[in-house]
Amino acid sequence: MLKLFVLRHGKAVRPKSGLSDFDRRLNRKGVAQVNQVGYILRSESTTFDQVIASGALRTRETATIMRHFIHSPVLYDDDLYLTSASTILSTITKVGNEKNILYVGHNNGISDFVNLMTGENLLLSTSMLVEISFNFDNWQMISAGTGNIERILEPDVCSF
Repeated sequence: MLKLFVLRHGKAVRPKSGLSDFDRRLNRKGVAQVNQVGYILRSESTTFDQVIASGALRTRETATIMRHFIHSPVLYDDDLYLTSASTILSTITKVGNEKNILYVGHNNGISDFVNLMTGENLLLSTSMLVEISFNFDNWQMISAGTGNIERILEPDVCSF
């Protein structure tokens, strides 16, 4: 059985003049959100064998925080920045080579991907994690509608 953990990046700073969207950092709330998710997963002894993430700064920071809790190599791909569900699927089927993968990305593509794979209708909020299982042993076998949501983890962080 394959498991895919889909994580939307943490809450980011607001867009500013002169700062590209690609280079936006996590804000304090986003850092706290990701730390909460990482802490929960580590306390449950969840492991990832592979991490795939967009190359944007906020997804890099999200993956870095997750690595503090769950030590796994990360593959960053700039082509995954604000990409479509079909590109996410194509990437995972091409580079997925481990049983438990964490994918860190952006909306709307990440929500569209979860919905494509599971037949659900979710809109992922920042740092929301969706665990999807596939009854296959090879990532090249996954396709639309073949995933089952095992759980949804949504951080609860107060900030000001």
